[in-house]
Amino acid sequence: MSSSRLQLPCLAFHRRNHSTALYTVSAENLIVALNDGDTDEVLRNKTVCPTGRGLLLVRDPDTMDTFLLRPQDGDRIHLPPLVGIDDGELMHSHCLLSDEPSAPGCVLLLVEGVAENSMWYCHPGDDDDRWVKYEYDIGTMTLPHEYEGSQYMKITICSIAACRGKFYFNGTPEELGVLDFCPGPVFSSISIDDSFDSDEEEGDDQGYEEEEAGAGGPDPPESVFLVESGGELYKVNLLYATFSCDQIDQGFVQRMDYSARRWRHVGDLGCRTFLLSRSYFGVGASSCSAGGGLQQDCVYFLANPRRKEMQVFNVKEDTNELHSLEEAPPCNKAFWLLPSTS
Repeated sequence: MSSSRLQLPCLAFHRRNHSTALYTVSAENLIVALNDGDTDEVLRNKTVCPTGRGLLLVRDPDTMDTFLLRPQDGDRIHLPPLVGIDDGELMHSHCLLSDEPSAPGCVLLLVEGVAENSMWYCHPGDDDDRWVKYEYDIGTMTLPHEYEGSQYMKITICSIAACRGKFYFNGTPEELGVLDFCPGPVFSSISIDDSFDSDEEEGDDQGYEEEEAGAGGPDPPESVFLVESGGELYKVNLLYATFSCDQIDQGFVQRMDYSARRWRHVGDLGCRTFLLSRSYFGVGASSCSAGGGLQQDCVYFLANPRRKEMQVFNVKEDTNELHSLEEAPPCNKAFWLLPSTS
């Protein structure tokens, strides 16, 4: 596979017929089709899922042959056959690595979509390893009274990131979930301290709350994405313009301060770029150095690949732009293909 022809980062558009088309983003935020026959050949008739570390989880739906692929050079890390999860669910699951695949104790984690309370894990490079399915229980939530049937629903992992060898999920202003492997899955949480350390921070937060409270009507829909970048854990908060959740109205980014157990607002991304994508229940969030036509200190968001739109939120300048992806092919899932972190 030729790294000179494959420009990373780039967009991948994946369909249920197991075809994957690759596009690069130009400096003007237009997308251009990539002509990379080697990549097309490797991914043809495969189901793929990004890991956020520049690697793809790839499975042959006919043989169940499963491996990690490094797209820029074609290197493969063979894995145990992933059996027991269908292609549709695999396509819309979260896939993460706790560390580089060669690192001792590295865990490859696959979290099924929010309709399920299941996850799978294995250890890359372990010849005797196998995929283990684990049914987790992290509590229940009370449904609004307008829902028919049961008043309760199990809480699912719907936003997750790997950072410093652990997995962090469902970040809220009150709590942050933690998943560690010792060697099996162990769940815990970090209680968030929402007190204020300075008048400056308190004033900033109060101004935001007053603006939202004065808007009137129901609260706007909101999504939370957890992102690892440079060994730090970030939370991207997006408020939507409509209840269809296809367009961002505004957003802000916070960084986890582990010592103080607090989310702290940031005014830039350290010249890096955050890449977010959504497809049905599956969501993906990654970070990379700005390049390949991407702007630094920006959040790129693919809300719905079928709408062929991408929003670019500049954290430093506090601007928000909507870009058309009319050249993109029809797809069931869109995600970012990143340079390897190794």
